[in-house]
Amino acid sequence: MADEQECRFDFMLDLPRDRAFSLCVDRLDAWWASPFRNPGEGQVEPGIEPCVGGSCFEIDGNGRQRIWGTVLSIEPPIYVRLAWQVSQEGEEIADPLTASRVMVNFREAGEKTRLEIVHNEFLRHGEKGEQYLVQMQQADGWPRIISNLKTAAANVSWR
Repeated sequence: MADEQECRFDFMLDLPRDRAFSLCVDRLDAWWASPFRNPGEGQVEPGIEPCVGGSCFEIDGNGRQRIWGTVLSIEPPIYVRLAWQVSQEGEEIADPLTASRVMVNFREAGEKTRLEIVHNEFLRHGEKGEQYLVQMQQADGWPRIISNLKTAAANVSWR
């Protein structure tokens, strides 16, 4: 691969750290955009089982569940580390050992939270790993996810 071997994004959410973490891990319905080429019909219900080995999944309108990741480590509200089990073609990757890695850190910044997202180990995706890294840096990759998170942070109601 080239010198650049990771996607790295650093941005602010206008939420305290515990709520920013909760938005990312517990409230995916507020910001999620399916990474799959064919997300299925109807409303997609995404979720993360917030424990080591937990599934990151989405369920389509027909009840079909697809895994898009596995929780590798988690320390609420400080960080979550995932295996990213979606191929460059938008298909499921069954084995988390052959999937890239995503680390999301939640840093306190007064009443706001600074999120640091690092997506790396693209070599696990094989020969197309470098192309996949570039794809995830484009508008429809992490920038779309980050935009959705910022919008959700401004609009989600907390009970």
